[in-house]
Amino acid sequence: MEKVMTYSKKSRRAAGIAVAAVVVVGGVSAAGSAFAAPARVLPSGTVSVLADSDALTVEFEDKVSAKLAGGTVIPVTVGGGTVGATAAAFGALKITAKVGGTAAKIAWVDETHLKVIAPSYSKAAAVSIQLFVKGVAQTESTTLVAYRPTVATVAPAKVSAAGGALVTINGAGFLAVDPDDPDAVTFGDTAATSFTVLSGTRITAIAPAGVAGAAAVTIKTDGGSSEAGAKTSVTYATPLGVDVSDEPAFKASGGPLVLTVTDGTLGDSAKEFATQKLTVLVDKRAFSATYVDATHLKIVTGASAADTAQVAVARDGIVGAEATVSVVPVVTALSANTSTLAGGVKVTVKVAGTSIGDSTGIMFGENEAVCLKQGAGATTTFACVAPPATAAGPVWVSFTSGSGKASRFTGAAAFSYTDN
Repeated sequence: MEKVMTYSKKSRRAAGIAVAAVVVVGGVSAAGSAFAAPARVLPSGTVSVLADSDALTVEFEDKVSAKLAGGTVIPVTVGGGTVGATAAAFGALKITAKVGGTAAKIAWVDETHLKVIAPSYSKAAAVSIQLFVKGVAQTESTTLVAYRPTVATVAPAKVSAAGGALVTINGAGFLAVDPDDPDAVTFGDTAATSFTVLSGTRITAIAPAGVAGAAAVTIKTDGGSSEAGAKTSVTYATPLGVDVSDEPAFKASGGPLVLTVTDGTLGDSAKEFATQKLTVLVDKRAFSATYVDATHLKIVTGASAADTAQVAVARDGIVGAEATVSVVPVVTALSANTSTLAGGVKVTVKVAGTSIGDSTGIMFGENEAVCLKQGAGATTTFACVAPPATAAGPVWVSFTSGSGKASRFTGAAAFSYTDN
């Protein structure tokens, strides 16, 4: 039903009230004194204002992206009426707005256009915009504002191309993530192997396998997907391996060892090598490495009583596959290093290796010596008598460790026979 307000010259004069003429344009009085949607002049000269309280509508780009922190400016087109021909007329209408039920600031543009400033929002979601005229709710928008989750940082920044790294994702709006959606967390175009929403600002995810290069970490909710930023990507790198085809071996006494790397290079120079955060893990213990060439590096280890060691190369925090490297027993010292061909010289032999107390077969060249074990544990030595030899010249002292492994030559194992 229409509410009709009738004014006559007689009643105006009687009341002694001077009334300005009201001109209705597009549903709003030019004086901006009231909202009318729409209005008409009746045959008698009276003005009719329709009482529809939900006449104003707003239209804008569907799923327009908005920051959870607020501040996104959303241009809207007003339908079902106008919002004033001037800013002053707009102000008189006392039009307000809500985005997702939260009060929002608005700015007049022209009769049919406004700018709505998206307020901060606690959850990543798709929500409507609704105008209010003097507190009366108008029609909710059918298009929606997409409050998208935000990714601020990811750590670590570099992960293995093999996948499996635990990545911590920090940001906002994560409580809207569907834990049952396998594509809610992606690395590039690949879904995370798994993920856990720890809070509204933190997610942990297992990185899937990837190819070398950068991959944006994206969080998806009903409100949309997070946008890429400077700190929202991981870099996939191919981990370095260790080549053991040439049977490298650690000396049980410790010392330097050159290793060959695979699946990449160490750089074309020591300077380039130095820019990489590279260590070698020997049974999980980190050792610094020095540059030899593009595919070789050198490390220096301590003594070991093990038979083997697990070795891996870590570069920029990315650990390659472990390789098994042998640890070989060695002679570490001889109390005497010469004898005549007749033999008979007493020599204390000190060795290193697995179960050295059970070592056997101490040989001077091709001849076995008679030896007596002295001490225990790491301080074990063998009191030997050099056996006779058939020819003068250098030989080396060798033995078999308690684990059955033959010793390797070192400079400390050198012995020499002379004619007299």
